[in-house]
Amino acid sequence: MFTDLTTALAIAKANLGVTGTDRDAEITALLEASAGTDANGTTNYRPYLVAAYFLPLWGAIARQQLISADGATWLKPKDFDPLITSLLTLQESADCGLTIDECWSTDNLRERLLCGCKAETGEIAVALLGANVI
Repeated sequence: MFTDLTTALAIAKANLGVTGTDRDAEITALLEASAGTDANGTTNYRPYLVAAYFLPLWGAIARQQLISADGATWLKPKDFDPLITSLLTLQESADCGLTIDECWSTDNLRERLLCGCKAETGEIAVALLGANVI
C-alpha cells in the first residue's frame, strides 16, 4: 500500500506527532525492517505498525506522562491501548496480500504491546514465589 519510503515516514511521524527530523533515522530503520513485499516483489512499508511500536515510549516522553496539572494525573501504559489497537488494525487491513516476516506480524506486535509477556503480567512471579515457599 505504501511503496514510497518518504510517504511512509511522513505517515508514521504524523501518527506519532513527531515534527522535525531528529527521529527520522529510527523511524526509517523500523519502516525498512518491518516492510513486507507484494506478489510482484515490491517493498511495502508499514507506517501504522511503526507508529504503534513507538507510541507508548515516545508518547509518554512527549507528554512527560502528564495528563492534567491539577492533581497531577499521569499517563499509564494502558492509556495507549485503544490507539495501538486502532493503528495495528489499520495496518492489518493494509497488509492484505503482503508477505511479512512473522516477527513483524501485527498479531505478534499486538501481543507484545497489549498483552505483555508472562514476566510483565506477574505470572512468573507467582510460580517463583511458590517455588521459594516450598
